[in-house]
Amino acid sequence: MRIGIDARFLTHPQCGGFKTYTECLVAALASVDAENRYILYVDRPPDEDAVVPRAENFEVRIVPGALPMIGMLLREQVRLPRQIARDRLDLFHSPVLTAPLCVDCPLVLTLYDMIWRFPEVYNDHRARPLRRRLMDAYYRDIPQRAARKAAIILAVSLASKSDIVRILGIAEKKVIVTHAAARGVFQPLRDRKQLEAVRTRFGLPSEFIMGICAADPRKNIDTLVKAYAMLPSDLRKQFPLVIMWGHDRLTGGLARRIVELGIDGQVLFRQLGPKAEEMAVLYNAASLFVFPSLYEGFGLPPLEAMACGTPVVAANNSSIPEVVGDAAVLVDARDAQNMASGIAEVLADETLRSKLSTRGLARAANFSWERCARETVTAYERIFNPGLSAGTKARPDALSH
Repeated sequence: MRIGIDARFLTHPQCGGFKTYTECLVAALASVDAENRYILYVDRPPDEDAVVPRAENFEVRIVPGALPMIGMLLREQVRLPRQIARDRLDLFHSPVLTAPLCVDCPLVLTLYDMIWRFPEVYNDHRARPLRRRLMDAYYRDIPQRAARKAAIILAVSLASKSDIVRILGIAEKKVIVTHAAARGVFQPLRDRKQLEAVRTRFGLPSEFIMGICAADPRKNIDTLVKAYAMLPSDLRKQFPLVIMWGHDRLTGGLARRIVELGIDGQVLFRQLGPKAEEMAVLYNAASLFVFPSLYEGFGLPPLEAMACGTPVVAANNSSIPEVVGDAAVLVDARDAQNMASGIAEVLADETLRSKLSTRGLARAANFSWERCARETVTAYERIFNPGLSAGTKARPDALSH
């Protein structure tokens, strides 16, 4: 087959779910599939840091989209379909939520979650400039149209599949789950010098609770701060709360709340870099990772922490229980007292922390990008062979050119 993938996030500098999924899936496809041919459509030339496969059956095609306001729309709905027709693809995969609607080959769409469908629930209700409002409208309308057009929709969790089927009215058999995974860099670190180096670099204590603050209020760090303030004072003294932030939009309000709660000397903010290797060392250095998110289509951070052997306390909503299994203590993300009880239970019991660490490593090992890639290829093949079941390979002579 000739397979096209909208891989624009391979060459985008910003981090996030789209970039992680695209990088990891494309790299894994290159490692497991030497049979099909892939064309990766990017919107700018790859730089030296771009994760671009060098396999012979992969090529990169630049389809630009740099015009102000209409650049992305023009690229996705006009230029990409034209290029796809010229390239005579057998199918086109869009892992970026939106997709070109007028393509002359089957469309595969990855939907990570349904957050985009309910901006009134998950955004911060701040006034947005016209350009942002227009993009929000595009991101609400196009995925619904693309989902109806798609031959297959890939979901990253069973919980996400359930939401897609229920909210969009999509036939269940059309949605295939291909679980995401933690990158290989997330693993236990035995080098004490490397751990001490990262503690020194970030000014971290020898023991601490770790949380992650993003620009999205859905990550619910405010409740984590409230829960931390409810911990017994001896636990707060032994385990400061370290909030790693990749975007500082919410840190001002959090800082004020911390002062109001009287815990300003026990909560530290540290800026997080974009490299996964750095994040892996931070997970290893932490005594506990807390993930209080209100909704996740998959939720990579708790899986990453477990892959590093770090005990996890996580929210009991959406896909998170599906990902962590019995390897984390689950709490109500909207109940600060319940969250505080879960955190205190883990911090006060070294035996429990050891059990969670062991279970977390075993749980994380159940997920891999290679497995995701193989399941993705099988999903591609099912378009041309609807009777193909999971784990079954279609005949190459029937599917390949």
